[in-house]
Amino acid sequence: MNRYKDNITPYLGIRDRLTTFTIINCEHKDFPWRWIGHTAVVYRCHETGQLMVFESTTLNKFTGKSGVQLTPMGLWLSKYPGKVFVRIATFKSSKTIEFMAERFIKNHLGSSYPNLKTWSGKMKLVLAKLDLKIRGKDLLKYDGEDKGIFCTMLVIMFLQYCELMTDDTLAQEWEPDDTRIDLSMTPWLINCEYGEEIQIK
Repeated sequence: MNRYKDNITPYLGIRDRLTTFTIINCEHKDFPWRWIGHTAVVYRCHETGQLMVFESTTLNKFTGKSGVQLTPMGLWLSKYPGKVFVRIATFKSSKTIEFMAERFIKNHLGSSYPNLKTWSGKMKLVLAKLDLKIRGKDLLKYDGEDKGIFCTMLVIMFLQYCELMTDDTLAQEWEPDDTRIDLSMTPWLINCEYGEEIQIK
């Protein structure tokens, strides 16, 4: 029995605070997915206020889809098998980025996840997890031909496209743990910052 009860903020109690670019970090209940982690991002429709989860995944079992997709957040949250945390963004500039976000989503919906049946696709994920830095240079960079987009890669591409993160970092080098701590993210952010994680499931 767990002696420590999770400090969970109810989704309905925090829903109105969640904006586009809120980062979602997940801990799956089952191994090995719990070790790997998962990253997604919130998109709030500026016309309806509907919150959606924008993510790339091997397979969303309850929708039957793989790759880049949008799912209503309430539904997604009820189905996700594990812990869910959010990091809410605050913006230092009043620059309008809603339309940039919409354009990115339209351009990438339906994009494939890395092909895990190929060596190249597998190595894309493995090398995102592994780092070997010498004099600030990562010697374990992926240079294969797989065009698929994995979860954290999508989130970083999204932030870069919307000019909230510098292009000086390669999106394919990021993995889920990197979006959970300021040490990894802060040096690359532009005109925004992220708060501490809040557990909502």
